[in-house]
Amino acid sequence: MRAGLAPEWLAALQSGFGAVLRTPLDRSTGTLRATLSAYDPGTLGEILDGPHGRAAEHLAVYNRQYWFRLFGVFQTAFPLTSRLFGHWHFNGHVTRFLLAHPPGHWDLDRAPDGFEAFLADAIGDAAHREALLDAARLDVTWRALFRAPSTAPFRPRAEDAPRLLDSRLVPSPSVAVVVDRWALLELKSSLAGSGGESAVPLPSALEEPRCWALAREAGGIRHLALAPREAELLLLLRRHTIRDALAALESACPEPERAALPEQAQRWLARSVERGFWAGLTSEGEGQGTTQV
Repeated sequence: MRAGLAPEWLAALQSGFGAVLRTPLDRSTGTLRATLSAYDPGTLGEILDGPHGRAAEHLAVYNRQYWFRLFGVFQTAFPLTSRLFGHWHFNGHVTRFLLAHPPGHWDLDRAPDGFEAFLADAIGDAAHREALLDAARLDVTWRALFRAPSTAPFRPRAEDAPRLLDSRLVPSPSVAVVVDRWALLELKSSLAGSGGESAVPLPSALEEPRCWALAREAGGIRHLALAPREAELLLLLRRHTIRDALAALESACPEPERAALPEQAQRWLARSVERGFWAGLTSEGEGQGTTQV
């Protein structure tokens, strides 16, 4: 055996134990049950068989706990989505995702990475598809805000003035701009801490989408209502220089609104800096895409 390598028997034991853990739980009875007959009969048998019970029964404890732990991680990462599906149906999607993409990182909280894209394919043309995917995007955005590194807010200096218009503002990683078409933010807030598992009704589509800035603060994530044009400007500023963003906003604005636009845009821009929406100023590259929920 080469130095630093595990003995073959240990590698085989770990592989067999891992296969048992990943064995999906049976859903056919309406409850989650370990399928003992699906285990490899030789897996850990010589170690665990004894007077206290069969090996399969011991392994089933670990098998169930593995899946219950992962279901909890996904429900925490997607609290709104899981309640719109109901935990039972949501866990079914989680199971299929994990069978295709088993966790491969030491941090279990990384296991849900990529679930949103998988869900978009999995639900196909299901009823309320767009609302469900908007909910998943909101959960992903919320999760990203909590995981984002802390950065100092950008505060313009006098020497920034000559290059300001032809520079791009760097978005703060702890701020997101979202467009809500279903009052999902209100639903998410009302469900926080409710502890339920059953599916909740989806709100009706709003007559007009609502625009929000989500900002992580010491006490949690704050919702800041935005005017539609204000949100449009903030999203343009994430991808373009200030000059180009203002020009794009003006070209998209109907003629009757243009007279008031310069003053409004100046106020919106100043407010975004004041609220700490930006982390810096740069002339390099392009920004990030938009988020819509």
